[in-house]
Amino acid sequence: RIGVRVLDQLEPGVAAHFLNANHTIGDMHCAACGQENPEGFSYCGKCGALLVAVQPQRELRKVVTVVFCDLTGSTELGGATDPEALRATMRGYYDEMRTILERHGGTVEKFIGDAVMAVFGVPVAHEDDAERAVRAALLMRSRLAAVAERRAVPLVLRIGVNTGLVVTGTTPGRDFLVTGEA
Repeated sequence: RIGVRVLDQLEPGVAAHFLNANHTIGDMHCAACGQENPEGFSYCGKCGALLVAVQPQRELRKVVTVVFCDLTGSTELGGATDPEALRATMRGYYDEMRTILERHGGTVEKFIGDAVMAVFGVPVAHEDDAERAVRAALLMRSRLAAVAERRAVPLVLRIGVNTGLVVTGTTPGRDFLVTGEA
């Protein structure tokens, strides 16, 4: 049971406290997996790691590995394919790429049209992030054939992998954004 009392029914001092307070419910991000968890949780709801309140960081300089991939000929594919069929194909492509990247420890930063950009080293860095990124890229290439076969459409993937120094914003509750040559 949950007891609820209307603010008007509270004692005058208590009601004033709630009306004048600047309460916000913040989310905590797991340091181990990056999962967003409601305030008050002690353990991550995704991986079970102990949650530790961390002061938000504005920007960090980090060495990360970026994976960028896109489909060749997607403009022609869009013109020759029914929009609903194209959407189903792209959804399968995005889901497959996201799964591969996340299983290897990458964070998908964005999908842009037919392109996927992922970062290895944000929010959690591993000493083998570059190797993880290359392994993910190789698997992405081989799995694209399965996506293309299921949809009976020709898909060709171009992938670039680069490691370098970036500035990253890792403020909890906001998107990751890396800026730099990598």
